[in-house]
Amino acid sequence: MAFPDFAVEERLVSDAEREAFGIFGKLAGSSSQSDFIAHSLAFADILGSPGEFSSFVHGEAADRLVAIDHLLKVFRENTELLVHKTWVEKSDEKRKEKLIEEVSSFEREFREGDLRPAFRRFVQLCHSIAHLLFGAQSRADDFLLYTFRIDPKLGLFFWFVGELGDQLHRDSGDDELLKAEVLVGMYVLSCF
Repeated sequence: MAFPDFAVEERLVSDAEREAFGIFGKLAGSSSQSDFIAHSLAFADILGSPGEFSSFVHGEAADRLVAIDHLLKVFRENTELLVHKTWVEKSDEKRKEKLIEEVSSFEREFREGDLRPAFRRFVQLCHSIAHLLFGAQSRADDFLLYTFRIDPKLGLFFWFVGELGDQLHRDSGDDELLKAEVLVGMYVLSCF
């Protein structure tokens, strides 16, 4: 998915947020772990609070594992809270139940190191969350414009999810890239 022209034309994003588009391109094109770390950190700093993401990619391995474990817990709790608090039509109640099950499956896969299935499930979770939040609008052609107008960081997050979806369809990315992208996605969703 290309950089949305409307975001620039209508000045919906700040200069820092605009930089995120280029940084993501560098992240997706990275070939070394140090590049994955540097670019995921820069991207997450724009979408979240600067410096917070660092604990997931820097420091001792044991400290990173503790931080990631906490992130998984916060992600699961926030997603479950969001799902339970979201008002939906009666026909979507089963979707809410399935989403809770999918979060548990995602967490299990990620913890077990099954990064490709976890990546695929994460992208699906994000689409399901968008549907719960925005209904049919989440499938509309102007969904990104809609989300950028609500909040540029929200729009940027769903642009990121679209990029991950494109990557999923190309079946590209090594495990370290997929892990970095999922960590960024969980982190960003946990910041909202």
